[in-house]
Amino acid sequence: MSRWARLPLSGLVLLALVAAGGCANKTFGTPTAVTTPSSARHFDDPDRLTAKDALGDLTRFNPCSVLDPAGMPAAWHVSIDVPAAYEYCVMSVNTKEGVQAEVQVGRLYQSDHESGESQSRAGGLRVFPSDDTGNACSRDIVFADGIALVVRSWAQKAKDATAMCGISDEVVDPVIDAVAAGRATSLTLPEHSLGAIDPCDVVTTEMATLVRGITAGVRPDRQLSGHSCWWMSDQGTMLEVAFDIGRLPAGDTGETTQGRYTAVTHYADDTASSTCAVVGEHVPFAFGSTTGLIERAGIWVYLKPGEVEAACTAGKQLADELWPELPPL
Repeated sequence: MSRWARLPLSGLVLLALVAAGGCANKTFGTPTAVTTPSSARHFDDPDRLTAKDALGDLTRFNPCSVLDPAGMPAAWHVSIDVPAAYEYCVMSVNTKEGVQAEVQVGRLYQSDHESGESQSRAGGLRVFPSDDTGNACSRDIVFADGIALVVRSWAQKAKDATAMCGISDEVVDPVIDAVAAGRATSLTLPEHSLGAIDPCDVVTTEMATLVRGITAGVRPDRQLSGHSCWWMSDQGTMLEVAFDIGRLPAGDTGETTQGRYTAVTHYADDTASSTCAVVGEHVPFAFGSTTGLIERAGIWVYLKPGEVEAACTAGKQLADELWPELPPL
């Protein structure tokens, strides 16, 4: 199953950061379609694609390069606001039935799929369904080396949850077509980029233990892409630190922290947790004709329901410690 079925994703958090109101809300630019590169990647064995063959350097792979809005059903209204990504690419979908979803493509991981229901695709790829619950549904595209590329759809309204698997199924084949055609591209990093830094390497034990329940014995969970890092306590409290590409962060409040504009967002409790996001600006990120893109450093703290203020306190304390350790703006 998709490992991300076990953890809350920051995708909905990122969506909310773009849509959040208040004086801290700042956005730039307009949605941009992903352009297809003029030359395709060469494969040594096109019938048995590994992730490295198909995607190149996994730390530089741009998941938006295999998510082309033009390949989606004609009846959908789709857009990609940020056409460059480190961990996963986000596409907004509005179907003719009025179903609204956020589709995420990326989240590379070493899968544990060995048998069970799957479908064969070009290049020796296989597609496995996940056992997601709630408002999400995933499909894992598994390469010959066992690395999975996740296609996950989130419903923006609970009533649309049953439509998410159908949306993921529609997205999987265009993504596989792009991968098999060699259209995956690598990102060019700016000076002082966060893209070359694994958050697991800069968040110290002392920083991580600012989150209640995260003790010195809790080991970080490294990701194949090297752009996000997870800590999970025995009590279920969690910390994620991730570097991404987006627009100037927005939230409930915004202020300058350690020389960086930083937005803080409190989220309404769900049955499992209270969530707070603390996202700081980094350097501009140039990508084609798209304007207003920057790198961002994000902290997500997940505590028990009713503890959002404590989650935000921990997140802000961690930002005070982490921001000075990042490359200069």
